[in-house]
Amino acid sequence: MQHKHWQAGLKAAGVLTIAVMAGCSGQEKDPPAAGTYSRTLKLIRYEHPSQALKQDTLVLKEVARQTGIKLQVEGVPQSNYNEKKKVLIGTNNIPDIILINQSDLNQYAKTGIFLNISDYMDQAPNVRKRLGEHPETNKLLIDGKLYGFPITSQNQLSAGKAPMIRTDLLKKHQLKTPSSYDELYQTLKKLKEAYPDSTPWTARGMGSILDVVAYGMGSGYGMYFDPDVQGGAYVYGTNKPAFKEVLAYLNKLYSEKLLDPDFAVNTQQKWAEKLSTGKSFFYFDNNTFAVNFNQALQQQNKEAMLDLIPYPSNNRGEVRGFAYPKAGWISELYAVSSKVKDPAAVVKFYDWLYSDEGAMAANFGVLGQTYELAGGKPKMLSAVLDKYKAAADPARAMLSELGAGYLSFAPHVDETPIIQVSNPDLVRWGERIDSDPGSKVRAPSLKPAFTEAENEKIKEIQSKLSPITADVVKFIMGAKPLSEFDAFAKSLNDNGVPELERIHNAALARVKK
Repeated sequence: MQHKHWQAGLKAAGVLTIAVMAGCSGQEKDPPAAGTYSRTLKLIRYEHPSQALKQDTLVLKEVARQTGIKLQVEGVPQSNYNEKKKVLIGTNNIPDIILINQSDLNQYAKTGIFLNISDYMDQAPNVRKRLGEHPETNKLLIDGKLYGFPITSQNQLSAGKAPMIRTDLLKKHQLKTPSSYDELYQTLKKLKEAYPDSTPWTARGMGSILDVVAYGMGSGYGMYFDPDVQGGAYVYGTNKPAFKEVLAYLNKLYSEKLLDPDFAVNTQQKWAEKLSTGKSFFYFDNNTFAVNFNQALQQQNKEAMLDLIPYPSNNRGEVRGFAYPKAGWISELYAVSSKVKDPAAVVKFYDWLYSDEGAMAANFGVLGQTYELAGGKPKMLSAVLDKYKAAADPARAMLSELGAGYLSFAPHVDETPIIQVSNPDLVRWGERIDSDPGSKVRAPSLKPAFTEAENEKIKEIQSKLSPITADVVKFIMGAKPLSEFDAFAKSLNDNGVPELERIHNAALARVKK
């Protein structure tokens, strides 16, 4: 068992109490004595509304049993977390461990408030292994140094901004599944003819569709990473000639009342209501939302189904999908206070959490009590799954009570427990996204780290571009004719777009070295 090696490492660091060291007698089954810990570590993170953070959970007890470390996890409501975090960092009063993001890292790492993990990497083989599996974490380095433990993952359910359409209506009206953007337009037009009072395509705000549609059509919205440009480069898409085609397409949909007239101002609630009541038949956004929409629709019509279709091809014959990155959480890190007592022991603790044994404990609980090994892979016991199957959100209810997973404290997340209790459609859609040609290249989770001077320049340029890009919605709605696009693009260029692209790609080049 891993805890034997863990304890040996801590003994070398000189942090075990006599009681714990006495338990390390060479028998791997002997954990630290109940109630005795080598030390207590305090961790603060946001508490997600769907998964309450609880104290003294089974997972926390199991981690303490195997390591001798008692972890006290304090949750702050997600809505207030950024404010709380800034106060703690600003007053140099952070706890032993604090959940931060890449922006915090860029802003505060050089102040010395966070422990430089790189100084201890020779003692952290499991950390090195996980970072090697997620090379994008190189973008988190500040002057070549790592100042936190990124949240890595495995067995993650695939999702993305994906095309979801009422396939029952396609079948009813003998319409084939659209395979291109032109065919999508024709299909929505026919649905509008069949249901004149409908708004076939709805969106939860302008930004929710422009990125995915622009990327799919061979362009991009704002600053984005394009794998097809120079072997992968950052591009500002809004001023490029290809973006004019995107605006023309959406303008056509809008003018023919195929696109929701409120697409730019819809709230999440209004958007969901239109899809849940059958007023709209298509969306191009997070596919996982469709589970709830279908449950509502099927209360009135058992055949109703918003289902995933393949990413459409563009006029160049390309298929470019907007699948979410598999390592979707590596922009978040657990930073350790530079004032922590015995930093080597804390790094060793995290190294264990990144190990297979540590990951099983943090994500699954106790072997034989909450999970089993099937073919060497951990799976939650059926008896545990059955206990929560009647809950409104079985996965989150289970993980909350156990104290497990991403929304608890696991730095290496395994989503197998969530997959086991997920709606079968979610699993099926995830498999389809994985096999879709459009998801072969996924957008990166992280931007490269910028220097302080670069960050200031980016803010300066973006402040100039922001009022200009407000015209995008005017082009779509027809309030501004597309004949003025060239002047619009020139204005963006004149106000710093080339410089913005240069900064991003210079930072990317530093990561690639």
